[in-house]
Formats: sequence, C-alpha cells, structure tokens
Amino acid sequence: MYPEYCVAQRQQPYPLHKITQSYNPVVQNEPRPRQPNENPKDYMITAYTSINHVIDISPTSSIYRLDPFAKYLCCWINTVGPEEVSAIQERTKWKHPNLVSFLFFEEQSDKFSQNRQLKIFYEYLPLDIKQLIDKRSKTQEYVPEEEIWKMISGLCEAFVFLQKRGITHSALTLESVYFDEEYLLYRIQDVSPFRARAPHLFENQYKSPESGGNLRVNRFKQDVFGLGMIILSLCLLKNCDYIFETGVLSVVHLNDCFDQLKQLYPGRVDSILKKMLFIDFNQRPDWLEIQQLLVNLKDIQFTNFDLGLTNKSSILNSSFQLQHQQQSQTQKTFDQLTLSQENRETTTNSCNKLTSSFNNNNATIKTAQTDSVDQKLINLNKRIQETLSKSLNKNIR
Repeated sequence: MYPEYCVAQRQQPYPLHKITQSYNPVVQNEPRPRQPNENPKDYMITAYTSINHVIDISPTSSIYRLDPFAKYLCCWINTVGPEEVSAIQERTKWKHPNLVSFLFFEEQSDKFSQNRQLKIFYEYLPLDIKQLIDKRSKTQEYVPEEEIWKMISGLCEAFVFLQKRGITHSALTLESVYFDEEYLLYRIQDVSPFRARAPHLFENQYKSPESGGNLRVNRFKQDVFGLGMIILSLCLLKNCDYIFETGVLSVVHLNDCFDQLKQLYPGRVDSILKKMLFIDFNQRPDWLEIQQLLVNLKDIQFTNFDLGLTNKSSILNSSFQLQHQQQSQTQKTFDQLTLSQENRETTTNSCNKLTSSFNNNNATIKTAQTDSVDQKLINLNKRIQETLSKSLNKNIR
C-alpha cells in the first residue's frame, strides 16, 4: 500500500494536531431534500453544506467532516502528473459498494504546470482487517460463516469490477482491506494511479509462490492468493505471516491452517479458500473464474437446503397417510362391531316377542350384553388411538 495514501486510515502512534480552520468549496446553504430510495452515503456526499477540517494526521494527510452530517472523509495532498490526474478523474465516477473510491479533488497549484498538487478526498474507514483480528482474537470471537461468505463474494465483485478494466491491486495487506461498520461491508481501495510513481511500494503482504520467479505471472491470480491469505487470517483470527517465516511459503504450515479452517468453516468457505490458495498458479482461478465458482457453490448450498425440506415433507406426508389409513381401519372395525351389536339386539328383540315368559330374564341378559359390548368398544378404540399416536410420533422423528 502506498504509505502516505492510506496513512489516514490507520491509527498513528504520535499525537494528532487539531485544526479548527474550515473551508467550503461547495456553495449550499442547506442540505437538499433526499430522493426516494437514495443511498444514505450518496446523499450525504452530495447534500453537505460545508467541509470542515478536523485533524491533521501527517503533513500530507488530514480528516475532514461533511456538515451537517456525521460523515468523515480522508484528504491526501500529493503532487501528480497529467496521467494520474486523468485516472483520478475517471475514478471519481466509479460507484461500487465494496470499493473505497475517490470522491472529489481540489487543485492547489497552477493548472498549467506539468505536475499538479491535488487534495484528494475519499471515505474514511477507521477499521481494517488487522485491527479486526486483534479485537476479536482477545475473546476468540470467530466471525460467523455467513459474514465470511459475504466478505468473499463482496470483495470478489469489487475485484471483478477492476479486472474488467484491466486493473490489478497488487498492494493487498491486512491494513488495506477495511470493514465498513456503517454499512457492514468489506471494502478495498484502488490506489493503482500512483503505482508508476512508486512501484517498489506496491506488493502484496502475502506473496504467491510464483512471485519470486522469472515467469510471466498473472497479477490477477497473485491478488487472488493475497486476498485468500488475508481472509484465512481473519477466519483463524491470527496473522499468517509465520507461514512465510523462512522467506518461502511453508506447505506444512499452510496445510495445518487448512485443517483448522475445515474445523471452523466446513463447506463452501473451506472449499473456495483452498482454490484461492492453490500453490500452482496455473490451477488457481482469476477473479472472473472465482465469481463463477461462488455462483456454483451458492447454488449447491440452496440445492442441499431444498433437498432437506423435500425429505422432511416426504416424511410428514407418509406419516399423515399412515394416520389416515389407521383411522380408516379403526372406523371399519368400529362399524363391524356396531353392526354386530345391532344384530345381537335384533335377535334379542325377536326372542322377547316369541317367549313372553322370559321377558324379564332376556331384558337382563340384553342389558348385560350391551354393557359388555360397549366397554369392549371403548377399550378397543382407546388401544387403537394409542397405537396410532405412537406410530405417528415415530414416523415424524
């Protein structure tokens, strides 16, 4: 990372000097009305009434506030050439949720001079991945799997945006990837316009195995490896610099990290990170290929989810079918017993009509038989209901 460019994004060990002077490059008496469905960030950046200087962080970096909003910007003062000015102008038009873009700039020198001094403004993001790891590692509070997945997919979209324009990052570190607490997004800065001025400052913290060779390497794939190591560090809540302690990537240490990763994030996160960290750069995907892999893994995740629901529905349907069959059988048995009872009553009545001398005895016998049959029906129905309930519970489990 270009050190003076991102210095305002990091906490500094030396005291900060507070400045009260302010200026207003935009004439606007009060914030304009917010449009329906307008992004809050876009609204604040375009509807402010003044830009107030808050603190100096270094001789060339400062923090400003957009009034009347609680929105802070970084300002970097640097002398740039015509090509860099054109690149900065182009980037002020970019809008991507996972990119920390240049918002606007102000010239400080004569516009006819070959090199021009610019005040470049961009969003202030105080929390980087290094600080996030330090913060979470104290309590061993691992990042949820869904958040890691959103980090991978969101940053991949930002890198795809850059790759389609032929731009590589080549300055990926734990301090150049940020977590936007306001919008819950992981974001990167594109500092490629300044690469020609200081090429020696542009290198990834985690160098891919092919970086030291004389091969004509694919810089997009080098960025894939560099970001993969940064995400791996966040997953494990530790700086993975020790993997390169001898100056060369240790495959043994890397495999140990993969074992820990599989225990913490089995499934899609484990799968995609292993592909991003392929040792052989010929097998390692670039950002466009990573984008397709993410789509495939997401589809697999949803397919498995739907399959699980389908299986549960099948079990429930089978249980209800069994319940219906058993209820039908119960009703059939009850009808047969009721018919048997009616036949007995009919026979008894016939006997009563034929033999008048035994009326009282037959009436007694009838009552005893009816009571006996009714009790048997009640007991039978109770046993059937208990059996049905047990069978239903077993099938649902």
